[in-house]
Amino acid sequence: MTNVLKRSDYILLSDRSFRAPDGDRYRFGFASRTAKMFRLREADAESFDAGRLDDLHPELVQELTEIEALVSTSEDELGELTRRRRARSTGARLRRLVFLPTSYCNMGCAYCGQEHTKTPVERRRVQQKIDRAVAALADPETTALHVAWFGGEPLLALRVIREISAAVLPEAERLGKPYSADVVTNGSLLTHRVLRELYDDCAIRWLEVTIDGPREVHDERRAMRNGAGTFDKIVDLIGEVIAAGSYPELTFGIRTNVDNQNEDRVAELITELARRGLASPRVILKPAPVHSWGNDVADRELKRSEYARRELEWAALAASLGMTLPATLPLRPRAATCIATSRSSEVVDSAGRVYSCTEHPLVPVDSVRGQVASLDLLPVDQRRPEGAFDSWYDEVRAGQWPCATCPFMPVCGGGCPKLWKEGELPCPSYKFTWRERLDNAAIARGLVADG
Repeated sequence: MTNVLKRSDYILLSDRSFRAPDGDRYRFGFASRTAKMFRLREADAESFDAGRLDDLHPELVQELTEIEALVSTSEDELGELTRRRRARSTGARLRRLVFLPTSYCNMGCAYCGQEHTKTPVERRRVQQKIDRAVAALADPETTALHVAWFGGEPLLALRVIREISAAVLPEAERLGKPYSADVVTNGSLLTHRVLRELYDDCAIRWLEVTIDGPREVHDERRAMRNGAGTFDKIVDLIGEVIAAGSYPELTFGIRTNVDNQNEDRVAELITELARRGLASPRVILKPAPVHSWGNDVADRELKRSEYARRELEWAALAASLGMTLPATLPLRPRAATCIATSRSSEVVDSAGRVYSCTEHPLVPVDSVRGQVASLDLLPVDQRRPEGAFDSWYDEVRAGQWPCATCPFMPVCGGGCPKLWKEGELPCPSYKFTWRERLDNAAIARGLVADG
């Protein structure tokens, strides 16, 4: 059996050894094809790493094969992984529609690359989105529909969200196809009444709001156009929801856009959120490094490796306070890189322009060159035309991008094709701190580091 197997190309194996309570010493590894952590006794780890598979017990070989740490010598791994992603991306089982109900935002964040304009809501544009969603549900290939409300600030057009949801939800129920929805908001318009409407009438189960630091930092960086602050309003509301157990299936994502102007205040924010009642499994912290959306943020950006180190610090602090900040290695392979690489996903702005990437609408230049269709001309039952990034998997397969040789490709998928093509590095934090993350996993399992 072992003579037809090889060590997968998608393996990370720590050099560090850990001692178990029984005295045995282990090394930890990560099989990124299945996103599984594993541990090997030191001698087995040396044999595995060197490809001496005949030295391994058959039961261990079977375990490693099941998690795809060992694969057939005849398998073209990169080819198989890109084939799987391409198949998922060209299929239409899960349809994902990102709707921008308005192009305006009531904030003026300095690092935002969008250009916001006030335009009246057009009745025919609302109906076009309804028709688009209903047609997606009616497609025999579709097994589920997900709608994401994006902006601008989508809650400025809450009436549009309600109207579209009211038309689409009954159709999903009639066809027996699961429907889910989320909203990305700046939080300025959130109230208990709005939350109730989003939850009960619009099926929102994930609400992501940005908080960029403690009060004075957030209110300066994310200022309302009228100068008002929003930190206390947002934090108090979420705290009240958590304390009351309201909207029990709703999870809050707290995104913090991090650059060199607020990186030293993130720990203070985490402590403040915990103090104010947000230490709950229903609140997920999501710090993210600021990057260009077509605008120049070079003077603010952190190096990805530098950001990754800080993220580990914040994760340790969050864990000590009962907050949730994912800082382990990924828990599952990535089915698709992003919506921009999937023909079953699309972005539609308030004017009916269709895009493949969420970073194209409202961004000068990109809003023109990134447009792939218009709802005025696109048949309602036809998926969007090919966009700039639908060839991503073929490009990776051809070795055009470093992702082709990266051991994290199965769980990352390349991060952001748009950033790669703009000369940016979009690699995830764990690429730079995977050793520390494996060490933390070993310690969490009761093992003790040697030395």
